[in-house]
Amino acid sequence: MKIELTTMCAVINQGKVLMINRTRSWKGWAFLGGHLENGESLEECVKRELFEEAGINILEPSFVGITHIYNPEILKRHIIFNYVATEYEGNVNEFCEEGNISWIDLDKIKEQELAEGMEYRIPLFLQREYSELYIEWKEECGYTKVEYIKG
Repeated sequence: MKIELTTMCAVINQGKVLMINRTRSWKGWAFLGGHLENGESLEECVKRELFEEAGINILEPSFVGITHIYNPEILKRHIIFNYVATEYEGNVNEFCEEGNISWIDLDKIKEQELAEGMEYRIPLFLQREYSELYIEWKEECGYTKVEYIKG
């Protein structure tokens, strides 16, 4: 089985959340984040990704749960470690090579053209009643199972 590890962070400030409209891969609006590199901790990863994409240093990110996306056809599992940050230093970039970055009103997130499956992930970041999200996904038919686990 192939396993891919990434982090994702919702930076929340004054009723808004920082999002990126990805244009390269996994297109659409999503929280910022990316792949874990060799030799770094999960927290180091999420901080690095937010700096690379948005140009900010997030302070004290809080771990809020895990998302598993499993494809049983090709035996691939993508595990996303989810964080929330409310404080940061620096000025937010308006764009990076991944796409445009913007503050979105919390009550208008679902009105955006979200990246595929992002609508399932939002409760882990904003509602905090779940600690884990398990998704099964197949090439032909997309999402075949979505299960929230309370934590």
